Parts: sequence; structure tokens; C-alpha cells
Amino acid sequence: MSKSLLSIVSAPLVVVQLFILYFWIFDWKKLVTETGLIVWVSSILLGVIIYLLYRRLNTAEKSIVVTKRIVFTSTLITVLLGFFALIIEFTVSSMP
Repeated sequence: MSKSLLSIVSAPLVVVQLFILYFWIFDWKKLVTETGLIVWVSSILLGVIIYLLYRRLNTAEKSIVVTKRIVFTSTLITVLLGFFALIIEFTVSSMP
């Protein structure tokens, strides 16, 4: 996959993941809808795929390295938000 195509796909992915962070903090009820969960899971899967494609490039270009780190960081944050959401849901549901 070409570098430019990866860059074109990476930018909207990071924006979507930032929106997920925003909704997780300010309006979490929109994230637990069917559409919200589909967007959440698909952004994680797409982030992992894009990161793995970046790793295959084996280039030392500064812009590629920075974009790869941004994709990795935003995907990791999105995964952690999902993990924390599951912990909160488990804790709340186990309360009497």
C-alpha cells in the first residue's frame, strides 16, 4: 500500500478516534448505541491494520514515523477507553 494512501486513511481515523474520546468523556450514551459500538470497534480494527501496514513500510522518513506513532497512540487510547468502559460497566452492574 502506498504511503500517500496510508496518510489519507490515517487522518480521518485519528479524527474519529478523537471523537470517540470526546463522546466517552462528555456524552457516553451515544457510544453505547449499536452505531457507536460499531464505529468504536471498527476504528480499533482499522487502527491496528493501518499500524501494521506502516510497520511493513520500513522507512525512516520523519513524516511516516510521526504518523505511525500518532495512529498507534490514538488506537491504544481507544482500546484503553473500551477497557475502562467494560470495567465501569462490570462494576456498576455488580452493585446491588
